Amino acid sequence: MTPQKFWMVWVHDTPTTKHRHPSRKLAQAEADRIAQQPQNLGKKVYVLEAIDYRYVPEYPPIMCPL
Repeated sequence: MTPQKFWMVWVHDTPTTKHRHPSRKLAQAEADRIAQQPQNLGKKVYVLEAIDYRYVPEYPPIMCPL
């Protein structure tokens, strides 16, 4: 399966980011907005591009007969 490209915005020294942006332009606009918030003044706000992913399917545990 080919991953669908998306971007995320992350503020340096914060634990996580949650929202996927479908275009770089939308992510950049969101980064500009976030960077202007009072709690983020002086912090770097990054626009991150997802380039690939890995996936490990969950299998049920193997039951061993006694």
